[in-house]
Amino acid sequence: MKVLVISDPTSSKAAASLDVAVGSNANPKGREGLAHFLEHMLFLGTEKYPEAGDYQAFISSHGGNHNAYTAFENTNYFFDIKADSLEPALDRFSQFFISPLFTDKYVDRERHAVHSEYQAKIRDDGRRIYAVTKQILNPENSYSQFSVGSLETLADNDNGKVRDDLIKFYQQHYSANLMSLVVLGNQSTEDLKAMVEAKFAAVPNAHVRPFRNDTPLFKPASLPLKLNIKTVKDLRYMSMTFPMPEVRSQWRKKPLYYISSLVGYEGAGSLLSELKAKGWATGLAASTGTSLPGESTFHVNIALTPKGLQHQEAITQLFFNYIDLIKQGGISETLYQEESDLNRIQFRFQERNEPIHYVSQLSRQLRQYPMQETIRAPYLFEAFDAELIGSYLTNVRPDNMLLTVKARDVETDQTNPWYNVEFSAKPISADMQQAMQQGPKTASLYIRGTNPFVATNLQLKEPSTASTNPQVILEQPGLTLWHQQDASFSSPKANLFFSVMSHRANLTSKDAVLTGLYTRMVKDRLNEVLYDAYVAGLNTDIYPHLKGFSVRLSGYNEKLPVLLEKVTAELKKPVFTEQRFAVIKQQYADQLANAKKEKPFNQTINEIFQLLLPQWSKAEKLGAIDTVSFADLQRFTPELLAETELRVLSHGNMLADEATDMANHIAATLLKKVQPKHLSQTPVVRLQKGRPFVQTLDLPHNDSAISIYFQGNDSALKTRAEFAILSELMSSPFYSRLRTEKQLGYVVFETPLPLRKAPGLAFVVQSPVADPLSLEEHITHFMDDMGDQMLAMSDTQLDKYKRSVISRILKEENSLSERSARYWNQIDRNNADFHSREALAKSIAELSLQELQQGFKQLRDRQLIVRSFGLKHMENASREEIGRTCDVEINSLKIAGEFMPEA
Repeated sequence: MKVLVISDPTSSKAAASLDVAVGSNANPKGREGLAHFLEHMLFLGTEKYPEAGDYQAFISSHGGNHNAYTAFENTNYFFDIKADSLEPALDRFSQFFISPLFTDKYVDRERHAVHSEYQAKIRDDGRRIYAVTKQILNPENSYSQFSVGSLETLADNDNGKVRDDLIKFYQQHYSANLMSLVVLGNQSTEDLKAMVEAKFAAVPNAHVRPFRNDTPLFKPASLPLKLNIKTVKDLRYMSMTFPMPEVRSQWRKKPLYYISSLVGYEGAGSLLSELKAKGWATGLAASTGTSLPGESTFHVNIALTPKGLQHQEAITQLFFNYIDLIKQGGISETLYQEESDLNRIQFRFQERNEPIHYVSQLSRQLRQYPMQETIRAPYLFEAFDAELIGSYLTNVRPDNMLLTVKARDVETDQTNPWYNVEFSAKPISADMQQAMQQGPKTASLYIRGTNPFVATNLQLKEPSTASTNPQVILEQPGLTLWHQQDASFSSPKANLFFSVMSHRANLTSKDAVLTGLYTRMVKDRLNEVLYDAYVAGLNTDIYPHLKGFSVRLSGYNEKLPVLLEKVTAELKKPVFTEQRFAVIKQQYADQLANAKKEKPFNQTINEIFQLLLPQWSKAEKLGAIDTVSFADLQRFTPELLAETELRVLSHGNMLADEATDMANHIAATLLKKVQPKHLSQTPVVRLQKGRPFVQTLDLPHNDSAISIYFQGNDSALKTRAEFAILSELMSSPFYSRLRTEKQLGYVVFETPLPLRKAPGLAFVVQSPVADPLSLEEHITHFMDDMGDQMLAMSDTQLDKYKRSVISRILKEENSLSERSARYWNQIDRNNADFHSREALAKSIAELSLQELQQGFKQLRDRQLIVRSFGLKHMENASREEIGRTCDVEINSLKIAGEFMPEA
C-alpha cells in the first residue's frame, strides 16, 4: 500500500482517503454496477464495528463528513473529522478494507438503494448523454457498459448469488498493493505513520495486478460518426471527440493540456469569440476527455444558440480552420513557457483546500504519479516539445471524429435501454469530411498573444496596522468600505467585493429579469478580458441578488486595479448590441424553463426559498422575460443605478490606501450624479404557529419528493443554538432510518436551512417507492421516536454534540477566499462586528439539556411542507392532495407584514 501522511499542526480538522485501483472497469458481465454496489456495502458493518450506522454516526457526531465514489478505474473513500478524533475514526475506516460483513439483510436492502440512485438520475441529461455515448463505443471494452447497477443486474440468478459475487470481487481486487492512502492530521508525521501502520497493517495483500482492458475504445472503422442525442431539458450542444494515443506517460510535458488551452481560449481572436460574433454559440470548453492506460481522447464541447444549431457544418469548418492555425503558428515555446510559469505560480500560491477534498485528490494522484511528485505533478510543464504536441494534433481530423449533437429537436431512430434515451448514430460521408476542411479562411481567427494580466510582483506587503477583523476605513453617504490587510495565508492575493444595492433590482418580476439580463450582458461584453484575467489567476463574478447586484474580484493583487477599471467602466456605460441581447435573453429563458426539469428534491428545497423570501418564482420570471425588449434593458440600466447604496470589502494583500483608492474609483464611476438610498434588510416570512403549510409541485418525474421545513419561533441566538444542535443530532439517525433501514430512496438527508438569521432545518427525501404522504408519515414517526430519545438523553451525550457543532462553527478557514466569503456574509446580514459565530458557539456551550428538550417540543410549531407526487404515484393520490398549495396564503402573510423578527 502506498501511504502519504501530512502533518498540519494548525488544522482543526483531520482527514483520510483511501483509493483502490479498481472500479466499474472490472464489473463482471451480467453484474453491471457490482463495483458501485460494493462501495455502498463497505459502510454497512464490519466484524469489529458490526452496527450498520456506526461509522456514519461516529463521523457525524464528531464534527465530520464522509463519502465515496466509484469511477471507471478506481474507487475512492474519504472522511474528515475533528482533529482530536482521528485515531478512532481511522480505526473504523480501516476495517472497511480488513473485515467487512456483507450482512445478508443489508445486501438485499442496499440493492434497492443502488437502484434508487439509478432511478433518481434517469432524467438527468448528463447521465443520459453519457449512457448513449458509451453505448456506441466498442462493446468489448468495459468502458461501454452500464456501471451504476440496478435491481436486475444485482439480483440473485442462475449464475449465483450477488453476495457471493460481492465477496469474490472484494477478495480479488481489494488488495493492499492496489491501495493508496493519504492521512492528514495535526500530529507529527512519525505519529501519523505509526497510527497508519497500526490500523492498516492487517489489510490483505494478494499481490494482484490492476484490472486492465486493452481493447480499443472505438471499433476499427467505426469513425467518423455523427451521433444525435435527444435531451430532456432545452439544451443545445455540439461536441467533437478525437481518439488519441495515451497521454498519461506525458504528464511532465502535458501536450494535450497545451492544445486544450489554445482551443478553449476565449479571448480576442479565439474560436469562441468568432462563434459568438456570428450568434452561434454561448460557450466552449476543450480538455482531455477519456484518459486510459493505452489510449486517450481529446474533447471539445460547444454550447449552441438556436441559430448555431442550424449551422453545424459551418461551425466544424471554423473549428478545423482554427486547428490549422494552431498547426501553422500556435505551437509556440513562448506560449508554452507562459503556461509553465502560470502553473508554477499557481502551485506556489495555491489556496489550501478543505482537508477532506485534499486527501481525496491526493490519494488518487498517489496512484497516478511517482511518490515524490504526487503533489506537484498536475502543475508541471517541464519541457516544450513541438514535435510531441504536433503528433497529438495530427489526430484532430474529420475522419477520426465522433461528432455529437445534443438537443431536444434532433432526428433519432434508436433508444438506449438503460435510460430510455432517443438517439441516432450515422457515418459521416467522405463529401462531408472534405467540406469540413474546406471552409473559408477567417481573418478574425488568430492565435493569442501573451497574457497582459500575468502578475510579476508577488511580494507580501508590510502590514500598516494589525486587525483581527475588517474595519470601516471609509464611510460617506451611499458608501461604506470595510478593509483588512491579511497576510495569514502568506499569499500575494486580495479579494475586492462590492455590492450595488438598488430598490429597482427586484421591485417587479420584470425588474428582476432585467437585473439578471444586465449582469449577464455585462459579463458577456467583458468575456474576452475576463478570460485572460482568469487564466492569469484573477477571478471575476458579477451576479444579481434580491437587493441589487454584486461584483467579486479576486486574485493576485498587482493587477486588481486594472481589472476593476475595466469592470466598472462596463457596468456604468455598457455597450450592448441587440444581437447579443437576443442570445443572452434566450439563454436566460432556457435556464428558467429548464429549472422545471431539475431533480425533484432540489425543486422542493428551492420552493421553500421562493415562498419565504421576497423572490419572484421561476414561472413569474419566465412569464416576464417574454415581454422584455432590448429597449426595455436600455431604459432600465440607468434606472437601476439611479438610487443606490454601495458596500465594499477589501481583504488580503492590500494596503488601506490602495483599498480606499479602489473604493473611491467604484464610487466615482457608479455613484456619480445619483441619490444614495439606504435599503432595508431582506425579510423572511414567519409561518403561523400550529398550522402546517403544504405546497404541492407538479413535476414530470417518476420519483416522489418531499422537504419538510421546520422554522424557529424567533431569530434569537438561543433558538439558533437549539436548531444547530438538533440538526446535528438528528442527521445521522434520520439517514440510517429512512435510507439504510427503510430503503425509501437514495436521496435522504436532514440539513440546517437558515434563512438569513431565521433558524430552520429540513428533512428531505426523494423516493421511487413511496408517495409524499407516506414519506411524511415516516418523517413524523421518526420525529416521535426522536422525542423519546431526547427525553432519555444525558448531559454527557449532549456535551458530545455540543463539541461537534462548535468545532464546525469555529473551524478555521483554509483560504483567503473562504475567510472573505464569511466576512461578506456577515456584512450582508449587518453583523459588522464579525463575532456572530463566536456568539453562537457561546450560546451553544451554555444551552442546558432542559432548554434543548423544550426546543425540540416546539420544533414542529411552524412547518412548511413542499412535495411532489411521482408520475407512478399520482394514480393512487386524490385530486385534493395533488392540488394542495399554499402560495396564495403565504403571499397574504407577506402583504400583512408577517415576518420573522430581526431576520
